[in-house]
Amino acid sequence: MSTQGTSVSSEQRGYGRGLILGLTMAESMLLLVFCLLLAAGAIIARERSTSEHIKADKLAVEVELQKQEASNALLEEKLEVFRKTVAGSDGLEKEWRELELAKTKVDQILETGLTLEEVVPMAVRLRDSGLTANDIEKLAPAIKVLRDKVVVSPSKQTPEEQLLEVIRKAKESEGNAKPHEWPPIISLSETNGYFFKSGSAELSPSFDAALRENTAGQIADIAAKYAVDVVEVIGHTDEQKISRLGSNLDAELQDVLGGTAPVGVLHPADNAGLGLARAIAVAKVLKSVPALQAVTILPMSGAQLILPDDTLTNGTQAGDVKSRRRIEIRVRKRNSPSTTEIGAKIQ
Repeated sequence: MSTQGTSVSSEQRGYGRGLILGLTMAESMLLLVFCLLLAAGAIIARERSTSEHIKADKLAVEVELQKQEASNALLEEKLEVFRKTVAGSDGLEKEWRELELAKTKVDQILETGLTLEEVVPMAVRLRDSGLTANDIEKLAPAIKVLRDKVVVSPSKQTPEEQLLEVIRKAKESEGNAKPHEWPPIISLSETNGYFFKSGSAELSPSFDAALRENTAGQIADIAAKYAVDVVEVIGHTDEQKISRLGSNLDAELQDVLGGTAPVGVLHPADNAGLGLARAIAVAKVLKSVPALQAVTILPMSGAQLILPDDTLTNGTQAGDVKSRRRIEIRVRKRNSPSTTEIGAKIQ
């Protein structure tokens, strides 16, 4: 009896060893697999969510890049328009200056008493005859006198037609007339290749050579033809301001004029000084030419005040104007032996 009881009790204990929390090994394994599947499903869902977020972010970045490319293209287009505008600004500025000058000429003509209705056909006729705007301006007072005082000819000529007839007859007689009392003016402009360094009075080698080989000979021929003994070298500038604060012309000018210092030591602080310094540089070269030893050379400055047509500026032509950066050379007779020369004689 005891033997049987012991056997049953032993089997029960063996069976109990195969249980985990009341579950068999198979059931436990199934439960573990189920838990693993749940964990795997959660991981897969999380990764899938992360992947969707990454795709959304990528799409947003691509959209932003496309917007940026479109913005860059628009900016490049605007820059191109700006470049073309800047490239054409010089031409526009030149046209504007010409319009300003034309308006000034018209105003000056109208001040003589002529009306606009008279000025326009007059300008057309005189222009067709080969006269310039300056000629028309100078002739306007004469036309007004013809209009107001002269009896109209039987041919019913207008005042400007009568004036043109007088001009035509004068031109016909030019062939037999003596040379003009005033010798010609020699202009050495940057538009013709006579360059100085910016803000400097030093001559380039080509400018120096041109003065010695060409200009000096022209001056000598004019001096002999017109029997003149004074040569005026006038430096002109445009209206661009000079940024240098101090000038040393007062301290160095006499040394440069006397030949003990080079022109390069001169540092003008304004356009008046720059024009004078450049005139001195040209005058010194001309004085060194043997053919010009008999004449007096006077360096002068016209600064930015005088336009190439010998009129005063109204101060509105700011900017880079090459035709105004020039050296003008004028020759004349000495006023009289007792007249004190105004200027400087290069020894």
